[in-house]
Amino acid sequence: MFCEDIKEIFIKNKILILVNGATETLYIITRFFKMRLLLIFFLFIGFKSMSQTEEQNYNVLKTLEDVQIREYDPVIYASVSTDNERSLFRILAGYIFGGNENNQKIAMTAPVHMQESSSEKEKKYTMKFVMPSKYTLDNLSKPNDPRIIMEKVSKKKYAAISYSGYNNSSKFSLNSTKLRKILDENNISYKDNPIYLGYDAPYKVWGRKNDVLLELTE
Repeated sequence: MFCEDIKEIFIKNKILILVNGATETLYIITRFFKMRLLLIFFLFIGFKSMSQTEEQNYNVLKTLEDVQIREYDPVIYASVSTDNERSLFRILAGYIFGGNENNQKIAMTAPVHMQESSSEKEKKYTMKFVMPSKYTLDNLSKPNDPRIIMEKVSKKKYAAISYSGYNNSSKFSLNSTKLRKILDENNISYKDNPIYLGYDAPYKVWGRKNDVLLELTE
């Protein structure tokens, strides 16, 4: 994208350079370096933000090919379920940005959990934010939105498979299938309702991480 922008600048200004000479050339060079500085700035902000984000803690108990068997520590989630997945992030973000009884500001953590469940009558989408480890249910302010549920979950085991890049339904389906296959081959029982974990902000381009989890039942 960056290279294409520079190419477009030079093409659009080619005639001006020929006619007006050095002034227009200087303008383009100045614009070129401004764009480079902006790109570096946004990359810096992105990496700095990610480096300061607390991630949910787990221990890897075993590795089976591309699959990790993980044990997650007890955790507090703020969760919401609706039939409209586009509204989920907005609802939970409202809570951590101060939409609660004490106007408490809560740091964003990673990953964000997403899960889909279906019945004969409806399809539900659930999103969960992991609360920072310094909090307890007693010192987390009550959400203003009654749809948000605060829950503490005990230690649990999951099988996980990771993949890179931006997530989409094809990648999620492919990796869910691969995860099930490896678990079945190793006679490991699980709840067949995959969970998507997203670690990165939308503006992060490189080094993106995604997980698919299946909760183990043994």
